[in-house]
Amino acid sequence: MSDVKYYKATEVAEKSWQIEYAFTDQEHVYCYLIEGQDTALLIDTMYGYGSLREFCETLTDKPIRLVLTHFHLDHIGGNTEFDSCYIHHLDIANYLDSKLPPREEMLKRVQAEAFPELRDLAELFDMQEFKAVPAYPLYDGDILDLGGRTIEVVWVGGHSAGSVAYVDPKSRIAYTGDCCNSNTLLGFGNSLPIEDYLKNLLHFKHYQDQFDVMYGGHQVLPPSVIDEGIELCARVLAGTDDHEEMESMFGRKIVYAAKHGASTTERADGKLFNRCYSPEKRFACGKTARVINFDPMPMF
Repeated sequence: MSDVKYYKATEVAEKSWQIEYAFTDQEHVYCYLIEGQDTALLIDTMYGYGSLREFCETLTDKPIRLVLTHFHLDHIGGNTEFDSCYIHHLDIANYLDSKLPPREEMLKRVQAEAFPELRDLAELFDMQEFKAVPAYPLYDGDILDLGGRTIEVVWVGGHSAGSVAYVDPKSRIAYTGDCCNSNTLLGFGNSLPIEDYLKNLLHFKHYQDQFDVMYGGHQVLPPSVIDEGIELCARVLAGTDDHEEMESMFGRKIVYAAKHGASTTERADGKLFNRCYSPEKRFACGKTARVINFDPMPMF
């Protein structure tokens, strides 16, 4: 391992840490470690730079179990260091089929984003060579018992079909991955229609009185963002959203439901929640028949 310090942690509640990259201030990606009396729970593993497991073992001496908020590459890159993981059953197939960039490409990205004094210290062997470790299914309402501390799995499918939040009522925190934020992307092949996402946000709202803050994969937000998401979904289904067309990172046009301010995490009206979506995926399947030809389904 090189001399680069890849990770740093902030204790956000008792025995609860937000982990982020220490070698750069450009990557706003987070994962979380929660310790109980018997077990420590790691939520997501980011991109796979350096040894996340080794860093977590400086924070806890409890056995570490890995759970995922969903299967996208910026949440699973460090999985290789663990024997197995838990993920919502609707995301398992896509997770097992995941292919991450080669180590050489990862190193170039680290070197491009690292603080100047660290760029020449990063090494190829610091990059995790991804493999999909065995995955066990999670279901909505599952309780994760860490010993003296329980975490509930809440299905908030939309960004991916199996996106979940983990609610910790003891610390009054919800760990939300990418399921509800200022740039909720619903333009992936695996994303759910707006109609289904609205139902899942309404389900998530039932838990809203159990937490005071939402620690996500890229942002920290108040629980009120759920209400903004519900309101914006209703506008999309009614055809009264702002319908701001933009070129997506995946090379095709997508639509944002609310007009942007100065950046992709700001709304012109000052509210927090926003989403992009594919106009043809507003309503749930079932109104028209689908034809499945068994070609590989695009994930992005």
